[in-house]
Amino acid sequence: MTDTTTPSETDPSHGSARLLLRTGQPTTPISPTLYGLFLEDINFGCDGGLSANLVNNYSFEGVYLTNGTLPYAPLELIPDGARERFAAMAPEDLPLEATTPAGRHRDQLRHWRLEGGRLESSRLGAATPGASFARLQLDGGQATLENHGYPGGRPGMAFDTERPMLLSLLLRTDAFDGTLEARLVDTAGTVVASGALHQDAPGWHQCQVQLTPATTTLGSLQLVLTGSGTVDVDEVRLVHEDHWGAGDPRWSQGLLRRDLVEALGALKPSFLRFPGGCIVEGCGDGSHFDWKKTVGPLVTRRAEYNLWGQAREDGDYSQSNQIGFYEYFLLCEDLGLAPIPVVWAGDSCQTRQDEHLPLESAEFAAVIQDALDLIEWATGDATTNHWAALRAAAGHPEPFPLDHLGIGNENFGPEYLAHFQRIKDAVDRAHPGLTVIVNGGVIRPDETADPAWEIYGEDEKVLVDEHFYNSPAWLFNATDRYDSYPRGGARLFLGEYAAYLGYDLGDRHPAVPEDMLAPEPNTWLSALAEAAFLTGVERNADVVAFSCYAPLLNLVENGQWPHCLIDFSPSHVVQTANYFVQQLFATRVGEHVVPLDGELPDGVFASATLGDGVLHLKLVSIGATPVTIALEVDGAQDGAAAGTVIGGRLDAVNRLSFDGEPRMEVEPRTVELQVRNGSVDVVLEPTSVLAVSIATAAPAPAV
Repeated sequence: MTDTTTPSETDPSHGSARLLLRTGQPTTPISPTLYGLFLEDINFGCDGGLSANLVNNYSFEGVYLTNGTLPYAPLELIPDGARERFAAMAPEDLPLEATTPAGRHRDQLRHWRLEGGRLESSRLGAATPGASFARLQLDGGQATLENHGYPGGRPGMAFDTERPMLLSLLLRTDAFDGTLEARLVDTAGTVVASGALHQDAPGWHQCQVQLTPATTTLGSLQLVLTGSGTVDVDEVRLVHEDHWGAGDPRWSQGLLRRDLVEALGALKPSFLRFPGGCIVEGCGDGSHFDWKKTVGPLVTRRAEYNLWGQAREDGDYSQSNQIGFYEYFLLCEDLGLAPIPVVWAGDSCQTRQDEHLPLESAEFAAVIQDALDLIEWATGDATTNHWAALRAAAGHPEPFPLDHLGIGNENFGPEYLAHFQRIKDAVDRAHPGLTVIVNGGVIRPDETADPAWEIYGEDEKVLVDEHFYNSPAWLFNATDRYDSYPRGGARLFLGEYAAYLGYDLGDRHPAVPEDMLAPEPNTWLSALAEAAFLTGVERNADVVAFSCYAPLLNLVENGQWPHCLIDFSPSHVVQTANYFVQQLFATRVGEHVVPLDGELPDGVFASATLGDGVLHLKLVSIGATPVTIALEVDGAQDGAAAGTVIGGRLDAVNRLSFDGEPRMEVEPRTVELQVRNGSVDVVLEPTSVLAVSIATAAPAPAV
């Protein structure tokens, strides 16, 4: 959106200040990895989101969490009286086929419904030894096997007349006499596309059919059998043919949803932290994220429960591992991101249950080896290393770049730190150029720094991972948080943060309506607080090396964490107000910090950077009235300067329903400012963010 009225043409009726930006002074460098992404399979961000496969429980391997504990969240996030919603569910009340120890249960046929005939799970003669598949038995007539997609319970597959789809599945029909047909049906059961499934070979064989919907709608997949006998089905995949990487031989295994990848790329990130997050740690008894189970052909990957199923009825969240480490690394390669994998440190999620492997145990020795094997998988010689050979077999014989490794997530205490040091020592011996990342739990509002700084603050080969989810008021007051952090040793990895807790009234905040004290996610108020905070991050980008928002993705009406960067439905992607702030900062950043001389008005925050002869200035105003600022820029070239403004009501939210159209209340708009004799006047709108880029004749300053 373009606004032909420049800020300088607005009535400058309230407040004024003068700032001098000295572009030629020696300054500190900006970290080239300052803004990035953190991706975890929460809120159906991977299965049901980024994964292009629309079929829920596609491999008939569903594993689910037996609910028994509260979902992870800072206590302040759980409203009074809400805990009863997360009470334990008795195992006998769960519709299970089988129950296994330690809080997980298998339900291989969940999300599949058969009308007519008989449906059972089997492993006899599986296409992959030990795998489960669906067996359909029909004594005559017709039977229909149906899958609604994600999250389940209602039709959730997006069909579009302009987007042909490809269905592929493994079939065994030796004992069947009849015909098979694939159908796409809308929410009323009307067929919108169909195609015959040909039985061309004995034993297990792959069958494919292209389906082009006649109607743009939500719907379901049906497999229709007519005849008698037994049909075995496995590995059912339904994807839009225009998925990300279509036609690229590297994308030989898991596939990604194009519009979500494009939304990630539009943020212009520099790195990707993955796969978590709490799913890295798990809930004990082998439920941690095991990267080795996520590489190799899809038919060899086995599902595991997702601990975020704690916030779902019947623990209904299974990780299919269609998006595994190969897909994460490929995504990084395609978007030009530095990959930052996080490995298990031998410690469970300590906010759920505080379990640690014994330091001298064989189990912990295997944890160390897993970390070393990951590095070899990513960077090793495929002709000599087993794990690297798997990478090559998938379509990537060349090594992936890998310079950083996270060890654990939100772990803390002496057991974790002993684990971290032991893994770090092994990595340093085998790969001395790699930087490791240590963490110290979650930063609480009254903590001034991550406790891990006390131990590793002087080690320049370590990054300290800080996480926090605090109120907007906390962020408004934390813009100078990193001004006093020590330099010359460890640097900061701001691995998870967001302005989401109770909107308490601190001593520095906009005037907040009382009905906003119980927060709605992703209001403009939260995004405004994050913008103010990021000015402090940017000014201290010599010590803050990485920053990434969390969580990233959310399937609307089905999330487990209420405040995310991107909302999506089966058909649409919506950028939140918080997304636009992140994009604004990441797309207008230079290589060096530019000092600002002058006193900012109350309620205004600023940062400035210089790169390639362009000054990038961000101004954040949290006041209720306009503010005029006269800017003088050393070496500024006269003429038009492009700017972007984001603003709105404090309670404005960009909205999306599961089956509706986006409703945008906060969007950026383009403005044009005029530079005359090295000066430009701007008027900051109430509760707004302005970013402007000004061409200069100044060379990059010497440091």
